[in-house]
Amino acid sequence: MARLISVYPIADENTKALPVKALDLAVAFYQRVLGFSTTSRSAEAAALMRDDVQVGLVVHRAHDPGRAGSLALEVDDLEDLHDELTRAGGRPGEFGVDEWDGRAHRTFFLREEENGYCYCFYQPVG
Repeated sequence: MARLISVYPIADENTKALPVKALDLAVAFYQRVLGFSTTSRSAEAAALMRDDVQVGLVVHRAHDPGRAGSLALEVDDLEDLHDELTRAGGRPGEFGVDEWDGRAHRTFFLREEENGYCYCFYQPVG
């Protein structure tokens, strides 16, 4: 099983308080597709964790999925995670290579439709 190493916002999102329309649906996606476990939960918020990565979800009923941001998640085995997400019912995109901070990274993307978030999974090349 692939291991998540870190998470970074690509836009101005707060990874500890991502706005979602409905908490139950969002938590289910993180658990079922992304493999996270819930570490705490209230009626309006949840904290989830997988390996070294923690994210928080907060209900914001006026959340507009068309304006949702993106998250970059570093992973130790990109191919294994791609396979895992596919088996879990996700629809990860094709592999590519992107460069930032002067380094090349293998990547693929996955979009979550309900809240509009785009996840960039990556592993440094070399």
